[in-house]
Amino acid sequence: MSELRPVPVTDCEACQRILQYAFTPETGPVTPDSDGDWPPSLFDQRGLYHDDSLRAVCKLYYLDTTVRGAATTVGGLGAVATPPEQRGQGYAADLCRHALREYREAGVDFVTLWPFSTPFYRRLGWGTANTYRRFDLPPSALPDSDVAGQMVRLDADDWERLRQVETARTLSLRRSEAWWRERTLADWDGGGVPYCYGYERDGDLRGYLVYTVADDADRTLSVSNFAAVDEEARRALFAFLENHGAQIERVTLQLPPDADLLHRVDDPGAVDCTVESGPMVRLTDVGHLERLDWPDSDLACTLAISDPLLDRNDGLFELSVNGGTATVDPLSSSDSTADVTVDIATLSQLAVGTHGVDAAERLSGLEIRDESVRDPLEDVFQPESVYLGEFF
Repeated sequence: MSELRPVPVTDCEACQRILQYAFTPETGPVTPDSDGDWPPSLFDQRGLYHDDSLRAVCKLYYLDTTVRGAATTVGGLGAVATPPEQRGQGYAADLCRHALREYREAGVDFVTLWPFSTPFYRRLGWGTANTYRRFDLPPSALPDSDVAGQMVRLDADDWERLRQVETARTLSLRRSEAWWRERTLADWDGGGVPYCYGYERDGDLRGYLVYTVADDADRTLSVSNFAAVDEEARRALFAFLENHGAQIERVTLQLPPDADLLHRVDDPGAVDCTVESGPMVRLTDVGHLERLDWPDSDLACTLAISDPLLDRNDGLFELSVNGGTATVDPLSSSDSTADVTVDIATLSQLAVGTHGVDAAERLSGLEIRDESVRDPLEDVFQPESVYLGEFF
């Protein structure tokens, strides 16, 4: 019988060895240095134990964000790792099952993660939350602009000002002071301590950039965070990057899927743009649909939901929405026939707004068996602007 529990200090070294082999095997079979105080402050370190033997590890984050316009906390499942001699025995799936249970008991509706393999986590019920665009271009290709404000150097002591400029999209992080200091503006992944510059006008911070400069042949400047509250700030940030032309050869930016950079440059042919699959999201409990803010629409339908990991979400449910409030009731399979069939991954995407009904039907296997519920479903499950861009 397996159990997910906090990793005690006596197993700290064993936990670090598992993480080292999973994420930095190129360093060889060395005992990694401790990350500092145990237990860590930003996350809960968990281990999957079987017969009191540590078989897999993970990190449980609690992330402040919004879902359908309402402030909430989502789970962030990170650094899932199993030592090579224990792989292929179902421990990773077992760990995910236990982690979802812990999040559910803590009142968390959704769990996000950055997958090492999208198909692996799709089989466990996660669906892609958002894509993102990665741009690679010479700084000279960026547009220059004259703006009334000024660029200023910022650091972690400015976290409260930076927080006011954070992008208000579904699943975008509302970073705590600790997160700003220990993650966003720290060398937590070995990529170097990032720079942070902001655009000010009349004393107000209107946008910011977080970036590193690589020690490579091109002295590549890589932007990990780009936030602007208005068009003027956006132009100022692009101009700031363009002004690095005498110092660097390449700029890379990670931006939301609706980024319009290709329309801003004079020569789109000078820009390499790739669309990449981002983090994934999953409901911890179908019943938690009752806790979301829904449109003022009416819906009554039965859902046949399949969940490969959690039996409580696998079966027939009645979903009713009235006046912005939802109720979810489990049904016996003999009580009714399903109006809609959907797997938990697709339902999770519908719930956060990654897809509307039409896209879910075309792309993710949603099947509407009773056409009379199509329009009410579309009214309730309206798509949102979803973007979780920060890795954990």
